[in-house]
Amino acid sequence: MVRRILEIGSGVAVGYATQVLTSVGWEVTKVIPNGYDFLAEMQSRWGGGTGGASVFLDKNKLVVDSDDFDILVNAPDFDVVIGDFSKRNIDQFALPTNVFSSLDVGCSLLSLTSFGLDQLLSNQPHSDLILQAASSLLYLTGEHHQSPQQLPPYTAQMSGGLAASSAAIAAVRAYRLDKQVRRIDLSIVEALAIHSFTQSASYVHRGEIARREPEIKEGLRVVPTLDGYVYCAPGATASMRMDGIADLINEPRLKNEKFQTAVGRKDNYEEFVYLFVPPFKQLTAREWFLRAEELHLTFSLIRTIDELFSCEQLNERDVWTEIRTSAGDRVRIPGTPFFAEPAF
Repeated sequence: MVRRILEIGSGVAVGYATQVLTSVGWEVTKVIPNGYDFLAEMQSRWGGGTGGASVFLDKNKLVVDSDDFDILVNAPDFDVVIGDFSKRNIDQFALPTNVFSSLDVGCSLLSLTSFGLDQLLSNQPHSDLILQAASSLLYLTGEHHQSPQQLPPYTAQMSGGLAASSAAIAAVRAYRLDKQVRRIDLSIVEALAIHSFTQSASYVHRGEIARREPEIKEGLRVVPTLDGYVYCAPGATASMRMDGIADLINEPRLKNEKFQTAVGRKDNYEEFVYLFVPPFKQLTAREWFLRAEELHLTFSLIRTIDELFSCEQLNERDVWTEIRTSAGDRVRIPGTPFFAEPAF
């Protein structure tokens, strides 16, 4: 059964939530305030040009103008309504302040804001960096001696969008069982904070306070090469052995039993780094990647956001689609990652 979704809002988080749902065959109608969609003018890394964000988030959607579409009248015709119901956003659509609690919908109504509807902070615009910091996840990234490492662009908003799409599917399935309309208030910050549960559990069970990467590690994941960096962990760092690495970099001393366990590497960390790191600086990242592939080691090339567009692995898989935006720019965006027949 094809489900109909109404999207209210012009942000990345809500837009990504409904974009995910188009991939499972749901039909999405997006309402933009007064005919203006700021995503169409936003400079972003999506597609490498102005309007790339709009092209990516709005593909396979019907976009309508709020001046020609009465949300209060049309909402009951949709199974799910997803939007940013903060005062700042609903004012753009001239909706009543109690719209979240009073709007008539088919199966469920989801609000996706920065901090939740009960927090005044949600009425203010926030950068993705602020949302990452507020979730605490920002302070669990990067090396121990460096400043916190910002996650990729829109990580917080897309995490919130993914949580909202999952909640929408669950709400529709629940409605099939009890015919109860559910109103769900989601927070982007809380959706991102979920990813810090392992650190929270460590504190609860062992009193351990985790903070970014430790100085003495169980193993190394990334090392410098002649021209950059390469991902070099042949498996989980806690369980990987060094036999294959020793053959790859021609360093037989790494086959010593003391380097075959996480505890052994930590107990002999200075010697481990001395043997492990220097050989990688002799060749380029690609040369190490190809050599590792011959030994069936799980190496990977390190890509920046911009370098993804020239990644030969992605290009060979026809990941990118080139589209012209309304402004005339040509942008490259990912195609549909998967598609299923309409479900739920």
